[in-house]
Amino acid sequence: MVQPIPFRPKPRPAARSAVVVGAGIGGLACALTLRRAGLTVQVVEQARKLKEVGAGLQLTPNATRIIRDLGLLPRLEAVAVTPRSLDVRDGRSGSTITRAHYGPATTRYGAPFLVVHRADLQNLLADAAREAGVIIALGADLTAVEPAFGGVRAVVKQGGNLYAHGADILVGADGVRSAVRAHLGVARPPVFARRLAYRATVPVPARHPPDVRLYLGPDAHLVAYPVKGGATLNLVAIVKQEEPVARWSAPGDSAAVHAAFARWAPEVRSLLESAPHFLCWGLYDIDPLPRWGSGRVTLLGDAAHAMLPFLAQGAAQAIEDAASLASAILRETDAAAALRAYEAERRARTARIQNEARRNGLVYHLSGPPRIARDLVLRRSGAGLLDRYGWIYKQ
Repeated sequence: MVQPIPFRPKPRPAARSAVVVGAGIGGLACALTLRRAGLTVQVVEQARKLKEVGAGLQLTPNATRIIRDLGLLPRLEAVAVTPRSLDVRDGRSGSTITRAHYGPATTRYGAPFLVVHRADLQNLLADAAREAGVIIALGADLTAVEPAFGGVRAVVKQGGNLYAHGADILVGADGVRSAVRAHLGVARPPVFARRLAYRATVPVPARHPPDVRLYLGPDAHLVAYPVKGGATLNLVAIVKQEEPVARWSAPGDSAAVHAAFARWAPEVRSLLESAPHFLCWGLYDIDPLPRWGSGRVTLLGDAAHAMLPFLAQGAAQAIEDAASLASAILRETDAAAALRAYEAERRARTARIQNEARRNGLVYHLSGPPRIARDLVLRRSGAGLLDRYGWIYKQ
């Protein structure tokens, strides 16, 4: 006699609903992955209009692999640029120190390296989230995070009125100055890195190859790469600044930029001189937090582990967070346990990347004999330069 197969009901996910605070790249990626996991999701965002700060960003295979798994890679590739190589140059002479081609690394890590305008990525994620059924409420300022009937709720001020958005879990994806982090009682202040970032976009110069170019020099560096289908060049100039600044995406002082790069190679000066204006902000990160969450509340992206941009991992790690959180929700059966499992999975990796980004910030700006030693190491790395960070890309 054939024995009947016992019925084993599929475990219920740890949560059925979520409120995500923040509609940046991390928040939207989180909303989308949670919605794909079956949750009802609402995003609350203080801005009245989705407008991503900055200009361009680099997406490495650990991020594009997740975007591919979400079915969005073709849409991303339609607005992004596939760079040919990473070209590291001496900022003063303009000569190439080393070059690493992305093609072989893309094959090794199973997903592409892409460069994209931040607004294009944010709009893509917002459209995909809305298509999946995510509700995005704009102009909503968070005023409180409260427990509610076995769940949690976000109280927001919107249009002069207070509204409460309840859910099983709440995710703070609201940036380096996170209000959710403050509500959790871990309001660790951001740490100023003694650097200012000046950003601009300019038309791509004639015969400029689709490379990511990194120009290194004492106390400064410049990154340049194409976005917007290759028609626009994204510039990020990093300069030393001892005094802390509170500016965030404020108009930048063009004279200060040109003074910092006055003795650099003609091609560098030409790129900077072609910018009609710059946006400027101070670079901050945060020291590892004692905890990322409590109860049914957790943090994601810069709110949990803001990092300096010297490894191009800020957006990538937020996207990784989103995928990890959704996986934990599906894997666990208790909401709080799922959030703690997500945090445990992510803390060590993001802390290591934070430290490596800080280290790169020092290495980029060396002068004298240390600079010579650095360049020698880079030249010997050659095509294997990207594999130094294989532990990040293969995740």
